Amino acid sequence: MYVLWLASHSLSALTPNWGTGMVQVVFVHGVANRKSDAGFDANVAVRDRRFKELGFSSPDFTIRNPYWGEFGADPQWKLASVPRFDLEYQALGIGAALAQDNGSEILEAARIDFAAVVGALSVAALSDPNEAAGQDLELLWMRAARYAAAQPKPAWLETVTDDAQFCDRLRKEAEAGAANQVLGFLDQVKAAADKIKGSASNFINSPFARAGRERITPGLAIFIGDVFRYLRENDARTRIRNTISEAIIAAGKERAPDEPFVLIGHSMGGVILYDLLSSSETVESLSVAIGTKFEVDLLLTVGSQVALFEEMKLYEASTPEFSGQSKSVPRPYAVKNWWNAFDKMDVLSFVTGPIFADTEDFSVDTIAGVLDAHGAYFSSAMFYTRLNARLKQIGLVS
Repeated sequence: MYVLWLASHSLSALTPNWGTGMVQVVFVHGVANRKSDAGFDANVAVRDRRFKELGFSSPDFTIRNPYWGEFGADPQWKLASVPRFDLEYQALGIGAALAQDNGSEILEAARIDFAAVVGALSVAALSDPNEAAGQDLELLWMRAARYAAAQPKPAWLETVTDDAQFCDRLRKEAEAGAANQVLGFLDQVKAAADKIKGSASNFINSPFARAGRERITPGLAIFIGDVFRYLRENDARTRIRNTISEAIIAAGKERAPDEPFVLIGHSMGGVILYDLLSSSETVESLSVAIGTKFEVDLLLTVGSQVALFEEMKLYEASTPEFSGQSKSVPRPYAVKNWWNAFDKMDVLSFVTGPIFADTEDFSVDTIAGVLDAHGAYFSSAMFYTRLNARLKQIGLVS
């Protein structure tokens, strides 16, 4: 069940009302966070202040931010493998020609790279099995591909004058020598041409195209690197877990008996926290280190992939006993409340309800676009104020 962040629930009976105003919080950041990034320290300070003044509204508020980015991915060529989306690169390809909308986009692109255009047309025609009209048409596209491979710059490209003539000539070349002339092949070629012209224009002219390479891809590359770095059983994983455990232990030792204990994990930070909390051995070692029974009053995962990783059975505690064919995974026994916040526009956020028992999913609408939604939670003042309202509902803060 997805619940609006400020939804009204009678949950106060589930948790005692501490009413002390004192809170111990450990915040675990996600992937692609590096202290060398511009504004890193300032962003942490702003987020801490908002949690203190808006989220928990507590004068006696302690938040720890264990930093594990130094143990994450370290690209040795500084992401030189990411293609650059600049004007020189566009001019060498067929994308700019396809985006012109002058009635001869396909022809102009074919004069740059005939084989690439034939390949793009075949993709447009054959990628949807519901639209592909039989084996004969498929065979003609294969003939067209063989022709393009053998004749990468056919002379007739200079004699045809528009896309309609190009499509007709390509049809003739594909059908040349074929045992059967397939009815409707010319219409399919034209339809494929219209399809790739429209999609290419939308892509090339869209700012999302440049953002995909210049902004999204480097962050995604580090995301993938950090995830693999953590999942591998190696020294980096051990250091990441130790760094976060040390912060939890420090908070646990400082915590008064009636002081709420909250763990917050953003993105991969939520994954790491769940991985620790779902291990009975880890929980026991934390109890020993703290000197008392380790319990978390609230686990808050934000924009996280916790449930996705469990679906893929990537945790140490993952077992076939709990699956979509049997039953939900129980909430970690050391966690009294688990809230999971996600944004529908955040493609890296997932819901926990269908996978885990006794957890609540909250939909957070930051009005941010796809490019910014993953980090927008902590920039939204309403995120903190609505968090505060929910905390008061269960009596975690006064």
